[in-house]
Amino acid sequence: RPARAVLALLMLRRALTLALMALVGLVAVSARRINRARRQACAMALGSPREFAGLTLNADHVVSTSPCGLAVAYGGLRPVLPGHTIVAPTRRVERFAQLQDDELQAIVRLALSVQRQVGSHLNATAFNLALKDGKGAGQPVPHLHLHVVPRTAGDLAVNDEVYGRIDRWSPAGEPNVVPPMVLPPDEARAPRSEAEMAAEAARYVYVRGERGPPLPAPVLFGRFELAPTQVFYRSEAGLSLAVVNLKPLSPGHVLVIPRRVVATLAQLNADELADLWRSAREVHALVCGVHGAGAALFGVQDGRGAGQSVPHAHIHIIP
Repeated sequence: RPARAVLALLMLRRALTLALMALVGLVAVSARRINRARRQACAMALGSPREFAGLTLNADHVVSTSPCGLAVAYGGLRPVLPGHTIVAPTRRVERFAQLQDDELQAIVRLALSVQRQVGSHLNATAFNLALKDGKGAGQPVPHLHLHVVPRTAGDLAVNDEVYGRIDRWSPAGEPNVVPPMVLPPDEARAPRSEAEMAAEAARYVYVRGERGPPLPAPVLFGRFELAPTQVFYRSEAGLSLAVVNLKPLSPGHVLVIPRRVVATLAQLNADELADLWRSAREVHALVCGVHGAGAALFGVQDGRGAGQSVPHAHIHIIP
């Protein structure tokens, strides 16, 4: 009887092993079919007309699409500099807050892919990324979009002229006219005291209703060590922080930074990149609510050639 029991257990074990192997094989086949279908969909998308902000764009304008089909990169739309690419959600979404998380991540990943592709072709040393959220921020069309502008050595006599060109950009027709916004030059912005910055951060913490556990020291922004009182947000994953600005362009101008010190977005791993932009969405809602702003600017100076002054990747949010 013991021998029969052992034999029965061995036969059962073999049957379970065979069933598991069959299941694994079925999953692998299904995954291959799904990936093949996605590749076919992307290939069809690249060869099909697309709709952006009410305009029908032919296939020549489609640079790339995200694997999931949720985002599209357009080129040749009145570029402000060679390689200027527009990355937008496939779905017609007007405001940043209306994006689903998978749409936001598709845009971010596609933008990074465009940076690699266009950057290698043009030998770009840096990139300016800009997103205008709402008419008050100068958004030219009711379809949210992210500008990806490659920068090369000596491309502009004045580096910051790229922002004026982006301000005037529109996909077709007359140049865009942005609402008046007085931004003081850098030399006119005096550094704030630690007390002033702490007071601003405390206001955001109070409105948000939580600070979370104490931050492990030090808090670095590039080579600079920040006072913990300058930090008003830490993502749930702990990969991203939001800090008040030493020399803000306007009230509510804050920075969202990765916890790990890296110079450019391309140096972040996938989890860090996703968490950074997910955090930017939460911080955007917070500071706009505190300051009663109906629109905001997002900007990234990705590399020294794009005007980055501190070699630590960061997103500017300007209500």
